[in-house]
Amino acid sequence: MSQAKTAVETAPKTLPRVLGLFDATAMVVGSIIGSGIFLKVGNVDQALMAWGFLPIIGVWIFVGLVTLCGSLSLAELAAMYPHAGGPYLYLREAYGRLPAFLWGWTEFWVVRSGSVGALTCAAVIYLDEFLKSPQDVVSPLGHVGQMLTTIVIVVGLSVINMISTRWGAAVQNLATVAKLTFLGLLIVLPLVMGKMNIDHLFPLWVPSPESVGASAMDGESLTDMPTSSSSNSLLAALGVALIAVFWPYDGWINIAPIAEEIREPQFNIPRALSVGIGVVALVYVGANFSYHLVLSMPAVASSDRLAADVFRVLFGEWGSKFAALGVFCSTFGAANSNLISGPRIYFAAARDGLVPHFIQRIDPRFHTPANSILIQGIWTTMLIIVFYSISENPKKVFDMMTDAVICGGLIFYSLTVGAVYVLRSRKPEAERPYRTWGYPLTPGLLIVTYVIVLVRTLIEQWDTIAWVLALIATGVVYYKVVTRSKGRRGIV
Repeated sequence: MSQAKTAVETAPKTLPRVLGLFDATAMVVGSIIGSGIFLKVGNVDQALMAWGFLPIIGVWIFVGLVTLCGSLSLAELAAMYPHAGGPYLYLREAYGRLPAFLWGWTEFWVVRSGSVGALTCAAVIYLDEFLKSPQDVVSPLGHVGQMLTTIVIVVGLSVINMISTRWGAAVQNLATVAKLTFLGLLIVLPLVMGKMNIDHLFPLWVPSPESVGASAMDGESLTDMPTSSSSNSLLAALGVALIAVFWPYDGWINIAPIAEEIREPQFNIPRALSVGIGVVALVYVGANFSYHLVLSMPAVASSDRLAADVFRVLFGEWGSKFAALGVFCSTFGAANSNLISGPRIYFAAARDGLVPHFIQRIDPRFHTPANSILIQGIWTTMLIIVFYSISENPKKVFDMMTDAVICGGLIFYSLTVGAVYVLRSRKPEAERPYRTWGYPLTPGLLIVTYVIVLVRTLIEQWDTIAWVLALIATGVVYYKVVTRSKGRRGIV
């Protein structure tokens, strides 16, 4: 018997349960809090500030509530199927193998790889800010340097997670503590230092912005500020703002794919989701108040390095350096969490024989899905090169990646939450260690909201969603070819 064959036969078939409640909670918080609370706040203000502060803060609260509703459904599904793959398993059990495969297909090509790419891009934007001196008028790293640094981060995190799940979790835990500490300072310091201006929150509500074009803040008319909405209606502006806020809350689903590695998943996953989403929502609302109490709405809307601008007001230039380092830690940690969860989905698809068999191999020495992590790292690197080639502006690169991620996520996150209804009907006697609180209303709130935003996205960003839909269509073709081929050989 060859050594290669022996290694295959002795390789473990399941992933070890090495993660506890703190690890799981850190995964939830760390997956969600990344770049959005620093880089998407301005997008929301651009869309809504003509109507005042209440719609702005209301959108952040509402999406937090919707996310909590989705997480309650996810907790029921994860407790039922505590195995690697997460939503892949739930979609397979509820709808069949094709929708499940398309989830994994879209995750690999767009959602997960795009998330890792966008988050590492955001990390490098703030690393560049940290390295920049007051005299610099151009990026210290330069365009090519930023691209290469982004790739180095992806490669480095991939290697860490290939070597040890515990190492990856340790990086996640440290990054989560660091980002929560930094955001806590962001929220508290303006109050402690007396740097807040309550007038920045006004007007709270403007029913008809076009009738108050003369009202100005800091010498700038609210209605004269550029917005990303294609019309002047509040509903259109809310649609744009919702799309922007979904990115900061994205990542709530990331705990499910690693359920096989969490101890006592039927208890720890629901607890981690409830506590984690609650912490995230409180932090986001607090950070938004802090931003708007320190800076005017037009200043928030026009800033692409918001946390650095706030700390510059508080402490001068060195304060902006500290903020840049804090945001770097936040986005670095979120990239790591996405890199942890994604490979478990491809791993599950390989177990079903829908992608090459080598992807499901567990490294016999490190006990990690090393091959799955490797292919995700390779594809993410290629995406980074493509998007950096399209645009010289790193913020535009970030926005292009996040728009693609949200388009794919809206479709499959809705289907995943909808699996709660399907499985309650098809498998009423199945063991459910946790049942969705507020069922059937809570899953419905997320699904209705996501469908509305998806329709809005079709109207506003057809060019982005068209290629995402085309990619999903190619997945259907691939699935049909593979299953037909395996059927002829009697494999499936």
